[in-house]
Formats: sequence, structure tokens, C-alpha cells
Amino acid sequence: MSGTKELTELQVFKTVLYHSVVIIALPVISFFTSKVFFFDGVLGLNHVPSNVYSAGVAVVVLHIALGAFIYRAYFDDQSRTPTKRD
Repeated sequence: MSGTKELTELQVFKTVLYHSVVIIALPVISFFTSKVFFFDGVLGLNHVPSNVYSAGVAVVVLHIALGAFIYRAYFDDQSRTPTKRD
């Protein structure tokens, strides 16, 4: 029983750590890649509009990552709820 509990706690920790890294890293990466390659490079925008649009992209990516975490936390928890056997 203790081994199973520790295994599930490790799985939960890995899941939370993974989603934390995704929530922190993806918006930053999407900001700079969209700014440098798309808004500055392809579209040739000035610095201020480029920064604003890139921030918008980062906000959208952040909401998607948060939504994925909430979805995983909500539905994964329901699927692992133990059923009572008589």
C-alpha cells in the first residue's frame, strides 16, 4: 500500500512539475519566437506593435496551457477515484 501511494504521489509531482514548466516556458518562448520570426521578420512591424502582438500570442498560449492543466487535473482526478467494492 505504501509503495502504491508513493508511486501515485510521484506521478502527481511529475505531472505538476511538467505543467509548471510548460506554463512558464511556453509563453516566453512563443513571445520571442513570434516577435523575432513573424512580427519583426515576416511582417516587418515596428517595435511597439510587434511587442503588443507578441504579448497577445503569449497570453493565448498561456491560457491554452492553463486550460490543459485544469482539464488534466479535473478529469484525471475523476478517472482515478477509487470505487468502493462490497
